[in-house]
Amino acid sequence: MKFPLRVWNSVAVLLCLLATVPAVLAQTGSPSLFDQAGIPGAQVYSDMKAAVKDGDAVYKCQFINAPFDPKLLPKITRLTNLQCLAIGANGVSQLPLIFTGFRGLLYFSSFKNAFTELPPEIGALQSLMYLELSDTKLSVLPASFSELSRLKSFQLQNNGADTFRLPSTVGELTALTDLVLDHVNLDSLPPAFTGLSKLQHLYLDHTRLKVLPRSFGKLTQLQSLVLDNCQLTELPKSFFKLGNLGYLSLKNNRIVHISDYICYLTNLAELDLSGNPISEQDRAILHALLPGCRIIYQ
Repeated sequence: MKFPLRVWNSVAVLLCLLATVPAVLAQTGSPSLFDQAGIPGAQVYSDMKAAVKDGDAVYKCQFINAPFDPKLLPKITRLTNLQCLAIGANGVSQLPLIFTGFRGLLYFSSFKNAFTELPPEIGALQSLMYLELSDTKLSVLPASFSELSRLKSFQLQNNGADTFRLPSTVGELTALTDLVLDHVNLDSLPPAFTGLSKLQHLYLDHTRLKVLPRSFGKLTQLQSLVLDNCQLTELPKSFFKLGNLGYLSLKNNRIVHISDYICYLTNLAELDLSGNPISEQDRAILHALLPGCRIIYQ
């Protein structure tokens, strides 16, 4: 079966997003975003002392596997042109406020820093387009998070807090196209979630979601959607208005039946239902309703 090029492109973007795991971050931040954001080919500084010395000539930094020097940290404000910053395993549980002063920052990532909260000042990063956090203990994002008006991609993985919720203002992130929440104890999506009108790629894996918002179908730009290892039992009626959806994965949920309205997802090229108790009769119906779609059950 040949899938449309647009479908392959959307799946490729999703796979690119999912390549950002802690093991990779530990080496390079996110190769697909850190390397591409900012000035191409810019030198990457891994030593804070050298970066402070070169000041406004520094565009990219990676400070990995070392605590922040308390004498050098205040001097980091000299990096007035910093565009990309990746930190990891620095032994901090709070994001240093001084990092929120980089008004030209396009990319930020952190791994193995068990942040328990993000400061409200994070909303000052008005240029930020890519944000990747892993190994955190966040229970909530500050309301100012919605002030990141240029944010295109947000990834939160391996969040160790008992519960996590998105801010009620999340729908104000109108530039967001890619969202990954992986191993996050998310119980529900706020009603404003469906205000993410430009969202194209959504990956929710190992959450505690039991239901989707009734208005989920407003996310009409979605091209690839992963809702794996959640606790879903059904899809809302509006779901079948996602006419641009090319890839859908619902692995390891509790879905017994899918509405016949799925036939309206005319661009759907692949549907993964592995780990759901779908009967043989319903499988036959799905194949009849989606004749051009590859359907996976195991």
